[in-house]
Amino acid sequence: MANLIYPLGEYLDDQPLFLKFFVATYSLKNTERTRTSVQSRAISSGYTITLPLPSDVGYAAAHEFGQGWTPIAPITNFAPNFMNNGGKAKLDKDGKTAILLPNGNYDAGREYSSAKFIGELQNATTSTFKKFSNITELTMVSEARKRYEFKYIFAPKNYAEAMAVENICGTFKKTSYPTVADGLPERTYPQNLWSMIILPNTNTPGSSEIDYTSDWLGDPLVCVLSSVTVKKNDRADPVVRMLPSGHSNITLLSIAFEEFETGTWDPEENAILSKSEISAKKFPNS
Repeated sequence: MANLIYPLGEYLDDQPLFLKFFVATYSLKNTERTRTSVQSRAISSGYTITLPLPSDVGYAAAHEFGQGWTPIAPITNFAPNFMNNGGKAKLDKDGKTAILLPNGNYDAGREYSSAKFIGELQNATTSTFKKFSNITELTMVSEARKRYEFKYIFAPKNYAEAMAVENICGTFKKTSYPTVADGLPERTYPQNLWSMIILPNTNTPGSSEIDYTSDWLGDPLVCVLSSVTVKKNDRADPVVRMLPSGHSNITLLSIAFEEFETGTWDPEENAILSKSEISAKKFPNS
């Protein structure tokens, strides 16, 4: 496959911004699951697609929350565990009991006076818990995975553009599937990995310091291609219309992406990094 682009020729000059897609094979290596690696591997293998940026783009980051113990602050779990298992009432008259300590261990032989226990409890919990158990607080279950959907209407003006449209649609379709493993036809690699960036036309006015990908798409992490929809002809036109080559004069393409991994904000980079990117940064030789 060659690096694909649409439109062709002089019509490129009419586009202010381009959306460039990179696709590379799945990998278990942290250093090959980063945006930089996916883009580099895609360029070397000739798997890139450059299209005009659709007019309706944006992003939403919807995190998932649940009610229960927080997985990121174990020490706060001590308070609801204590209170929801009887709390102070679990102590016998002598203040002796098998109890879950703030460090997560059980102590069956340690003596606790009520005052001492409550003192440790107050030190181990948040100020909120002094009145309410934080088991009723919303806690983050999973970071957001941004989703993107891009819709195109292709109206090729000649045979070369018609072939480019067919190749682009076919490439999105084929690379949305797993890939047969080399030398192991009965096995397949998992889904391919995608990255995308926004590039300005050389004729586009604006500062060279603008990060178009961040500004318009919120810095998408490595993604998977979850949906490809192709339709021919304009549904409002009852007549099937074709070019002299036999290609449809109108092709509608809709593609949907979802981030492969969740992200975390890295203050050092002042950016959202995926789990693999954080791992590759900290352990580049793993």
